[in-house]
Amino acid sequence: MTLSSSLNAGVSGLNANATKLSTISDNIANSATYGYKRADADFNSQVINNSAGTYSAGGVTTSTLRLIDERGPLISTSNPTDIAVSGRGMIPVTTAVSLDSTTGNFPMMLVTTGSFRAESEGILRTESGLVLMGWPAAADGTIPNYPRDTSNGLEPVRISVNQFASDPTTEMTLAVNLPATETLAGATASPQDLSIEYFGNLGTSETLSVSFTPTFPTSGVSNEWTMTVSDSASGGAVVGEYTLTFDASQALGGTLASVSTVSGGAYNPVTGAIA
Repeated sequence: MTLSSSLNAGVSGLNANATKLSTISDNIANSATYGYKRADADFNSQVINNSAGTYSAGGVTTSTLRLIDERGPLISTSNPTDIAVSGRGMIPVTTAVSLDSTTGNFPMMLVTTGSFRAESEGILRTESGLVLMGWPAAADGTIPNYPRDTSNGLEPVRISVNQFASDPTTEMTLAVNLPATETLAGATASPQDLSIEYFGNLGTSETLSVSFTPTFPTSGVSNEWTMTVSDSASGGAVVGEYTLTFDASQALGGTLASVSTVSGGAYNPVTGAIA
């Protein structure tokens, strides 16, 4: 009994070391794998009830643990459909083979990260054949109220690359700081130019060119600038011209006192908006 136990103890020690090396090797091999959860090995001594005058070696056992609660760092990629979960939560996926099923039932699996790309039919899937699942949106873009504790309502996510609706720019907020010293009599300051990108009804990129030209008085300081707005969508034509006058008092110095419309949309002094 003691001879066999000594041999068993030696073998269990070798198996324990082999298990530890296996977990280390697995962690090293997947050190660059996105979403990989590190494995760890734990050793436990075996205690055997020995009778009087005899001793049997207990040996050691090994248990492995996958650290699924660890959070890996989020890494930016060049693919806009790469997805990763930070914190709690999982990404529902199914198999690409199940898409041919006539029953409409998809086996659901959960992952924490995935590099999804659209295939020929626009379905987002990984190279290993995992298809991204999601709730379909309504025609107005809202998500209906699906039950969150089941997979009911989940469908393969499909992107129709030729059916994107454009989202034109409808509002801009402009904040500038103009130097009062450039409106001094005899100053040689040049116009201050600014370009602002916006998107038209077809999703094309356009530019508003805004130029601020100081007014030079014969003496003193004018605190006045002329703002000219040109639109690239109109062939660079001027679509608005305004005279800006700034307050020079000690209490309100530097604030906009008045705006006079030379051409273009009217200025609203209450909201500061130009139509």
